[in-house]
Amino acid sequence: MFRRRWIWFGKLMSDEGFSLAYGHRTITYTDERGSYQFGLEDGFLFPRPFQVGGKPRSLNQSELDEIVGRVIRGIESEGHAVQVHPPQS
Repeated sequence: MFRRRWIWFGKLMSDEGFSLAYGHRTITYTDERGSYQFGLEDGFLFPRPFQVGGKPRSLNQSELDEIVGRVIRGIESEGHAVQVHPPQS
């Protein structure tokens, strides 16, 4: 379940212990691991985050998959469609 601190703006808070904040062509995911920023443009989520807060650490693939799933659920909870753009190697 998601809620906003303020009705029309502010962080999107989850009862699972994480939050999402929209920026210009970005979305920032925050939980106990830190804050990670993803690219978000024209309905595409770019799943190559960079850490913008917290103790520096790298995410393993299962953690990244979990976070991407949470970000998608949060975006969709507001009625927006989103697709994951495949990461380029």
